[in-house]
Amino acid sequence: MLGAGTQENPYIIETPADLQAIQNNLSAYYELANDIDMTGVTWTPIAPDSTNRFTGTIDGKGHKILNFTINDTTKDQQAFIVWTNAGATFKNIGFENAYVKGRNYNCVFVARPYAAVFENCYVQGRVEGTSYNAGFTYASSSTTYRNCFVDVTVTGSYAGAFVSTDNSKSFFERCYSNANVPFIQKPNTNSGYQTTYSYCYFNKTKYNGTNQNGLNGLTDTQMKQQSSFVGWNFTNVWYMPENDYPKLQVFLGIKKQTINLQSYINPIQSKTSKINKSTKQIQSFTDNLQSLTSSKRIKKYLLSTYTLPIETSVQKSNRTVRSVIQHVASYMNPIGSIVERKTKTFKQLLSYIDNIHSNVNVIVPIQNKIVNGYVSVLENPSSSYCIEHNSNTYTIENPSTVEVI
Repeated sequence: MLGAGTQENPYIIETPADLQAIQNNLSAYYELANDIDMTGVTWTPIAPDSTNRFTGTIDGKGHKILNFTINDTTKDQQAFIVWTNAGATFKNIGFENAYVKGRNYNCVFVARPYAAVFENCYVQGRVEGTSYNAGFTYASSSTTYRNCFVDVTVTGSYAGAFVSTDNSKSFFERCYSNANVPFIQKPNTNSGYQTTYSYCYFNKTKYNGTNQNGLNGLTDTQMKQQSSFVGWNFTNVWYMPENDYPKLQVFLGIKKQTINLQSYINPIQSKTSKINKSTKQIQSFTDNLQSLTSSKRIKKYLLSTYTLPIETSVQKSNRTVRSVIQHVASYMNPIGSIVERKTKTFKQLLSYIDNIHSNVNVIVPIQNKIVNGYVSVLENPSSSYCIEHNSNTYTIENPSTVEVI
C-alpha cells in the first residue's frame, strides 16, 4: 500500500486487500484512490474488539465501496468496522449495493461508533438479521452525522434506517432517510443525552413516522423536490438529479481536489539554443553596381531598364531599332530568383566629330577642260571659280561647262 499513513502522506487504498489492511493500523490516515469493487470478497470486520478500536481517518475522496457483502448468521455485529473511539473520522465515502446479513446488531458502516464523525457519506443496500439492525450504525454514542443519507431496506426487530439505538447525544445535521424503517429506532430522550436533529428529513411514504424537532417527514414526491429541503446547501454540497432524491456533489464524476506530491526526478539534461527577439536599426552599405552597357544611338534616344526575375536567368530578345524611339519588350521567367537591378536613367549624350580631311583631285580646265592635278579653290570676289593648278591660277567663268579629261 502506498503512503506513510500520516495526514500529509496517507495510505492509498486501491484494492480490496488494501481496504482489509486497515486492520493493521487502526490510527492511521487512509484515502481511496478509486472505487473498490468487493464482489466475491469475504470480509472480516475491522476492530471487532472493544479494547482495540479504530481511531484513524478514512477519506473516500468521492469514491465508493461497491458490492460490499457479509453473510454469516452465526455471528453478531457484522459490519465494515465494529468499534471506534474518539477521533475516528469518515468522510466522502459511499457504500453502494451493500448486503449484510448476521445474527444480531448488524449494519453496513460502523456497528459501535463512539465520538466519531461521519461527513458526506451514504449507504445504499440491504441489512438482515434477527434484531437491532440498521443501515448506518447499530448503536451510536456521541457521534456526529453531517450531510449523510441512507437508502436501505432493513429487516428484524428494532430496526432503524440510520441507527437502531442511540446510547447518548448523537447529532444529525442535514441528513435524510429513504428507508422502510424509522430514522432512528430508539433515539435517546433522556435529559442531557437526547438525540438532536437539524434540517433532517425522512420519507414518510415508505415509513410514516412522527415528526420531531428538526426531523420532518416528506412524501416520496416531496423527497424529489429541491424546495422541500429547507436550509440545505445545493450550491456546494448537494445536488438534485431529475426525478430522484438528493445526492452529494462529491460523488459526481468531476472532482476538484488538491494533492501534494513529493517527487524525485533526475536532472534534466538538454542542449538549449537561446533565441533573442530584438529590434535593431541597421545601416547597410551597398557596393557600387558594375555593369557593361551597350547602347545604340540615333541622335536622341531613351534608355529603358530591365529587371531580371528572382533566382533565374533571363533570355533577352532584342530587336534592331531603326526608328528614332523604340520600345523593347522583355520576357521574364516565373518569380523566385535573384534580382539584378539596373538603374533607369535619361542621359543627354554629346558626340564629337573630327574635321574631315581628304585629298581632292580636280581637273584643270583648259578651255573649259580639266586635266589631272592638285587643285585648290581660290577666293574670288566674282561668281567665277579660281582654281590653282601646278602654281598656276585659272579662272573658270562657266564651271558648269567644265569637261573632265
